[in-house]
Amino acid sequence: MSQPLPSKIPTWPRERDLSTYSKYTAIDFERELSDATAWMDVGCRTGKALYESKKFSNASLLGVNAHQIELLPGITPLYSTIPHDDLIYTKFRKKIDILTDIYSAFSYENDPIAVLVYEACLLKSGGKAVIVTLEAKLGNRINRQDLTSFFEKELGQQIAFQRFRTYSDNTRTPISSLRITITGSCRSKHSLETLLLKARQMIGVPKMKKIIYSPTDKSTELWKIVYEKT
Repeated sequence: MSQPLPSKIPTWPRERDLSTYSKYTAIDFERELSDATAWMDVGCRTGKALYESKKFSNASLLGVNAHQIELLPGITPLYSTIPHDDLIYTKFRKKIDILTDIYSAFSYENDPIAVLVYEACLLKSGGKAVIVTLEAKLGNRINRQDLTSFFEKELGQQIAFQRFRTYSDNTRTPISSLRITITGSCRSKHSLETLLLKARQMIGVPKMKKIIYSPTDKSTELWKIVYEKT
């Protein structure tokens, strides 16, 4: 399952601090990290938000990037392309208290449900994952209903979707974002490959519909994805 890391670093959005993370994720980090042992941030860049939590928490800080970016002190760097690299899945399954994915792996993957399942399986009992993306990314609202059923039946976890307004990195134009919250530890004993196969059977096969974001250097693209049952 492991694949080589991309060699070209795309245009990244501006670095987001812990205050912005709190607004986007609706997580009270000071409270929820008080008893936590591990926070994993997928697409952390240099880990600014992680680093700022060191003021009030002793939790292990894990920063995931798909590219070789130098992280701030005290953050464990993990270089992986979720969900195509099983390194993190194997090492951290059911070990993470808080996982955040802010316009990162889920947003740029053309099978975003695979990212949700991968990240959900990393949560320990009482854990929480919050994924923030553009609302248009998961283009079919019916897919969200099927996702809810899949998570309850196959994973024993709760998943919730909340639309909210935020702003782009370069303008003050409001955009529609989607907050996806997953709670609870995955109770499935199936392999990741089996879970992803079951997800396709229940939810459908991902179809790329249209580009909804592309940086000026064209290094990567964000597509609207709709899952269609065969």
